[in-house]
Amino acid sequence: MAKYIGQPTITNNIFTGDANFVHDQGQPAAQWVVTHNLNKKCAVTVIDSSNQVAIGQVTYNSVNQVTLDFEGSFSGKAFFN
Repeated sequence: MAKYIGQPTITNNIFTGDANFVHDQGQPAAQWVVTHNLNKKCAVTVIDSSNQVAIGQVTYNSVNQVTLDFEGSFSGKAFFN
């Protein structure tokens, strides 16, 4: 069976690999509230719609939700792992 890098696998009902989540922010906003349901305080990387890394404030609301605050409004993606 082929394994792909970054893909979690299930062996004997045991989850192996790291869970991740991608949030697509289609509407420009200066604050993004994201529920990822990964049950952990994730590392977060944000890119704007032109694929440039964006730096902002990450506030962990819980182990399943974060608030991302930026100086200006934009759309893009947030990657959680």
